[in-house]
Amino acid sequence: MSPSDDFLSIGRITRSRLDLKTMLDQIVRQTLVEMGAEACVVLLLDESRQTLILKASYGFKIEAIDAVRLPKDTGVSWRIVRDKRPVSLSVAKNDPDYHFVPVSGEDKFVSMLGVPIIDEDDCFGVLYVQSVEEKEYSQEEIAKLEGISKEVAGAIKAARDFKWLRKKANVLIQLNDTARQINATNDLDEILRIVVDSTTELIGARIRITWLTGPDGDIEKNHWPESTGDSEWMGPVREGIVTDAARNQRLINVPDISSDDDYESLKRVAEVSVVCSPMIFEGHVYGVLLIGDRVANKLDYYSAFTSDEIQALKDLSQTAAQAISRATTHIRLQKALDENKQNVRELSILFQLSLAMQRTINLDDLLRVILSCVTVGSGLGFNRAIMLFVNESSNLLQGIIGMGPDSAEDAGRIWSASEQLPQDDLVPWLLARDPEEIQTSNFNIRARSLRLPLSGDEAGAIVKKVIEDKTAVNVINPDDLTASDMGLANAIDCHRFAIVPLVARDTALGAILVDNRYNNMPITDADIRLLTRFAAPAAWAIENIRLFQRWATVSKELLNIENQMARVERLSTLGEVAAELAHELKNPLVTIGGFARRLKSIYSDNQGGERYSSIIVEEVERLEKLLTNALDVSKELSINREATDINQIVRDSVDFYWRLISEQGIEVSMNLADDLVEIPIDPTWIKQVVINLILNAIEAMNCDRHSQGRKMTIVTQHGNNGAPYNRLTISDTGGGVADEDITHIFDPFFTTKSQGTGLGLSLCKKIVRLHHGSLEIDNELGVGVTFTIDLPYKAGNHLNKT
Repeated sequence: MSPSDDFLSIGRITRSRLDLKTMLDQIVRQTLVEMGAEACVVLLLDESRQTLILKASYGFKIEAIDAVRLPKDTGVSWRIVRDKRPVSLSVAKNDPDYHFVPVSGEDKFVSMLGVPIIDEDDCFGVLYVQSVEEKEYSQEEIAKLEGISKEVAGAIKAARDFKWLRKKANVLIQLNDTARQINATNDLDEILRIVVDSTTELIGARIRITWLTGPDGDIEKNHWPESTGDSEWMGPVREGIVTDAARNQRLINVPDISSDDDYESLKRVAEVSVVCSPMIFEGHVYGVLLIGDRVANKLDYYSAFTSDEIQALKDLSQTAAQAISRATTHIRLQKALDENKQNVRELSILFQLSLAMQRTINLDDLLRVILSCVTVGSGLGFNRAIMLFVNESSNLLQGIIGMGPDSAEDAGRIWSASEQLPQDDLVPWLLARDPEEIQTSNFNIRARSLRLPLSGDEAGAIVKKVIEDKTAVNVINPDDLTASDMGLANAIDCHRFAIVPLVARDTALGAILVDNRYNNMPITDADIRLLTRFAAPAAWAIENIRLFQRWATVSKELLNIENQMARVERLSTLGEVAAELAHELKNPLVTIGGFARRLKSIYSDNQGGERYSSIIVEEVERLEKLLTNALDVSKELSINREATDINQIVRDSVDFYWRLISEQGIEVSMNLADDLVEIPIDPTWIKQVVINLILNAIEAMNCDRHSQGRKMTIVTQHGNNGAPYNRLTISDTGGGVADEDITHIFDPFFTTKSQGTGLGLSLCKKIVRLHHGSLEIDNELGVGVTFTIDLPYKAGNHLNKT
């Protein structure tokens, strides 16, 4: 092939519309043939004219294309560009500017001839050939290579510019696609993932790491992705180049970290080069994007980044900053919205609790309402809750009520039902809950058995902190529980729980304990804050009801005192007129009674006369009884003791009223102990007591609803376990006494009978007490009552009873 033919071949190449890569490949091959060399290489400047990049070669490793990048003023090729003159080296490695790139495969070549590629005085690359042997290049060979360079310069430049335009368009397309992806989400992690992945596609970076700034503008400790190293290892990088880039709001490019003295820690993230770009939007730095080690053609060879790659990084950083700004704004708005929702929910719960508390003045009802709010899903939503009160007398924190499921199956049933509850009006449901269901639950029984010491060695650290420091405690890690606290955890069968104090008037009344035993949801700080806010009005509601109950008790006691004083006044007045009444009424009543009994005997055969005379006799007897009782109550009783058989008093009393007992159809059962000792009593007064109790039993059973099964049982016996007293019990089947009346049964003038005086039982109580004994009533509503009289063996002995 002749030289002219060779140049025609080069000419045809330059006139062909070839892409840059194809054109350069053909140029190096044709030049290799023309120059008779073993290797031919073309290096072109990047757009910033800071890096020479190997774009085509023959004789070098094919992977070296685009991988070999020479920073400015590095190697012989840069001298050719700078001086715009050819360089001929018989032994290239002996030149002081020679820069050996091991991965290129040029180590087998010795000589080198290189010329600048110039178009219109613009040197934008280098064309050189090499041989495996030492060689002195002639002027003709130099001129020939320069001619080839001049021939191809214009075509290469045009193809290069076109490729640059296409590359810029592709970068814009990729940036636009990246922007579309990150604008489609407000998930910050997803945005960072897209940005990091894009640095590989756009720039070819091996290392890609992002840091975000906090509210104060400082770089946060954590980075993304975390797989690049822990935060401690990355600390010097973060505090060095990353912080500088953020504070100064400028991109920092370190093309050769081995020769950089400013950031010695860069070897922790890269081997060759690092670029750190702040993510800035509207003057605010949202983070920093760091890339390192440009990778090309699958070689384990890393180089610096070109200016167009750095520009792409800057554009990507700006796009990321806008997305991060939008995402963080969304996060803040969502957080504010969630907080507002939470505040509305909290206020709704507190408002509904307030409404429910206003509708009850019963402490048990209030506690059920409070714990219902704590456990129901539309309330605070804890799985279980326990109300504990401080017992000052025993210095214990005592379980009062527990609310929650007894099993996982029970929990599922309750939660399913709770989904049907109204979210905005829980009050009717709270007040309508069945107390029996709560009281009989196993969890409530377990909760009520809790007794937690507040002082001493047995006191748990958690309980002491809650009550003494009035501070909420959230047990997240069971390993933090002390030995004394483990007792509480084991008692509730849950080792992750929280307790908040109930504080009113700067005093801890008790605490609310909560857990999530069945769904295992963690109890968060937000949960504790809400429960603490909830506990404040709950504590005051409890304190107010306690105060009301104490006020009601005091008022009742005052009312009782007033009634007692009124009775004392009546008794005093009665005492003053008793003598006059006895004098004025006794004689006429005796006369009337005597004549009435005589008339009754005269008209025994006359049904009408006998009936009316019987009425007169009964009324006279009643008036005599009223007079006698009134006199007995108003005066000091005189006790004349003598040894007496209590059994004989019983027999005499029953015999005295046997006719009345028989007429009423009452069965009498007497079980009198034969070995009772005689005791020192006043037989007259004790007989009066027995008679009064027998008459009470007769009257109680004298009504239609007790027409069947009328029975009076009288028993005498020794004291329990050989105690030194005799016991007498009188029982009836009269239906018993109403609960609201039983506490007043021995009060003077208290009666449920239409014609009663209310003095009989009061007098009985007085007589028995004067004998140092006791009189008690055992009431079984719907069945009857049992009166028990205990009288001591000796006159000076007092029974420890009321």
